[in-house]
Amino acid sequence: MIQTGLITSAHSDLLTCLAYDFYGTNIASCGLDQKIVVTTTTDQSLKYEWKAHNAPITHVAWAHPEFGEVLASAGMDRTVRIWERGEEKAVLLDARGSVRQVEFAPSAFGLKVATVATDGWLRVYECLDLGKLDVWALADAVELAREVQEVQGGWAVSWCKDRYWGQVVAAVAGATDVVSIIQFSPSTSPQTVLELKLSPSSTSASTTITTVAWAPSCGRSYHLIATGGRDGHVRIWKVNPPMLDVDDGDDDEKDKWSAQLVADFGDHARIGPLEGGVVGKVDWNVTGTILSSSGSDGRVRLWKPSLTSGGRIWRIAGSVGVEQKE
Repeated sequence: MIQTGLITSAHSDLLTCLAYDFYGTNIASCGLDQKIVVTTTTDQSLKYEWKAHNAPITHVAWAHPEFGEVLASAGMDRTVRIWERGEEKAVLLDARGSVRQVEFAPSAFGLKVATVATDGWLRVYECLDLGKLDVWALADAVELAREVQEVQGGWAVSWCKDRYWGQVVAAVAGATDVVSIIQFSPSTSPQTVLELKLSPSSTSASTTITTVAWAPSCGRSYHLIATGGRDGHVRIWKVNPPMLDVDDGDDDEKDKWSAQLVADFGDHARIGPLEGGVVGKVDWNVTGTILSSSGSDGRVRLWKPSLTSGGRIWRIAGSVGVEQKE
């Protein structure tokens, strides 16, 4: 049975993003009112509240706690802002369009943050002064899309949580059904090592990807990446990294990243009797064993794999409506 609770919002307009910190003790929220609000999860008391941008805020993310109570926010004012306990530390101004998502890299790679903007670019910034948090440099930039349709597009980025494979992200920008797996290296330019794309027979004009989430591996030999789209479908990809210890020169495929689609659920596609539902967000639990999804149909759904399927068979574990009964 799914247990739910109600958190009273301190915002005066629509919320656009909620984010738990590493330990799950604080929730940061942002919205169209240009404010960031941080509340505690124990007693839901207000911890911090401040006006963060000069336009609606699209996304907020926490850094690893070893760097302190650090937040990054993205806004329609084309900026990414770095905060510590409500105090502004830095403003990143490279984007030529509204910034739609930010996500910090695993702490093993330092204090880095990836951003995706409506100009079609994926940018990765690195903090050069961990003491003051005020000096940031653009470490890498990748053009994901050139002709960006902002109204019907999707923008998302998610880091690989396993440090063994280096700095790898899954990213998407614009009206596309392709998720790019990009690997960053200090010695070479960023490389797209894999693209997650549906077969031509299963695609339609509405399969634009809106959200991407890379699951924690927790000892698995493969990775799981979940996507949601404007067609109301949640899809789960099983991604196999290259086998670095393969000596057989005839088996070049094992030296490359590969992927297969293992689940495709269209439960969010219907809004009552009508079609046209959109998946707004997908996210994993801390072990990468349960996927949550939310959509414009007003429901949050949980998905989990069969214990003996090796990540190939998935089923719904429960759902809850977001409507509140008076």
